[in-house]
Amino acid sequence: MKYKDVGINIALAHDDLCQFGGAERVVLELSDMYEKPPLYTALSSDIVVSKIPNKIGNLRMSFLNKYKIIKKHPKSFFFLYPLAFESFNFDEFDVVISSSTRFAHGIITKPGTLHICYMHSPSRYIWDYHEYIKMYNIKGIKKKILPLLVSYLRIWDYQASYRPDFFIANSEFTQKRIKKFYNKDSVIINPPVDVERFINGKVEDQGYYLYIGRIVPWKRVDILIDAFKFLGYPLHIVGNGESSYINRLKESLTDNIKFYEGLNDNEVKSQLLKCKGLLFPSKEDFGIVPVEALACGKGVIAYGKGGVKDIIEDQKTGVFFKKQDKESVIDGVIRFEKIEFDIDYLRRVSLGFSREIFREKIEEFVNSKWKKM
Repeated sequence: MKYKDVGINIALAHDDLCQFGGAERVVLELSDMYEKPPLYTALSSDIVVSKIPNKIGNLRMSFLNKYKIIKKHPKSFFFLYPLAFESFNFDEFDVVISSSTRFAHGIITKPGTLHICYMHSPSRYIWDYHEYIKMYNIKGIKKKILPLLVSYLRIWDYQASYRPDFFIANSEFTQKRIKKFYNKDSVIINPPVDVERFINGKVEDQGYYLYIGRIVPWKRVDILIDAFKFLGYPLHIVGNGESSYINRLKESLTDNIKFYEGLNDNEVKSQLLKCKGLLFPSKEDFGIVPVEALACGKGVIAYGKGGVKDIIEDQKTGVFFKKQDKESVIDGVIRFEKIEFDIDYLRRVSLGFSREIFREKIEEFVNSKWKKM
């Protein structure tokens, strides 16, 4: 069903456009599916928006986007996001799809509007507060103020969970978090991955292991460095992140470990096609890079918790390690070395996460719910 052809107005809502990751890829896919409907978001980075000028429709931003200090330090003003999303007016729309990792599901729609939330994860710094504080080593006045803000936001977030008519979870892991924190049911539709871009590339093995992703504390790149300093195997770390954190990681590197920052898409693809295997040490809600690795015919060594369990079969498409520490990574690499992976099988598995399958499942879900309105 073409919604515009039958006079149905659709809008999208997303937390913000301050970085470009898996959640933003989902938004772009939804935008393309529904012929670039209006996109509501709290605020945006000019750099991010400049990279996707023709992939989104009319961008409608909240009052937060007017203030340079908020745009420069969006994480410091997270407590204002609920006000931003409640300020939007969706009365002109019949269907709204919110893409939320924090606050976008808190939009307010009229009773006759179908609101479907694609939930990437209930907010980590609200519901995993103690883990967040420890990981970022937050101290002083921030540590005293944050509990007050987080307590308020937990109440708001739980109440906001009653605003969507339906939830879609990006993985079984997220589905369990939605049930735990919101007591809401959901269906699972995994995010879209552009596997076609990788699946026909020439597979090589140049002997190095690979990490691809943001380089921030919770991604646990530090345990990879510790493990490979011991193992001595080549390790390539590809990505960008917090410069102060990256500099700390670089201070004690050995010659077998190299950082690659600022690579373009083709250079990242080349790194994947030529590596021995991908390392995935963080607890994620899903994990697009592991799917891309499978499409390149590469097995994955992953921390065995989170959404990656929707993707990797232990001993068949990769191996899991049990703890986020040096010893567990070393054990995972040693077990990985003993397995000969079937490249064709890895690539077939990756096709189950294609953009086409995502679109088919989203269309079927939205159409079925709209018909019942």
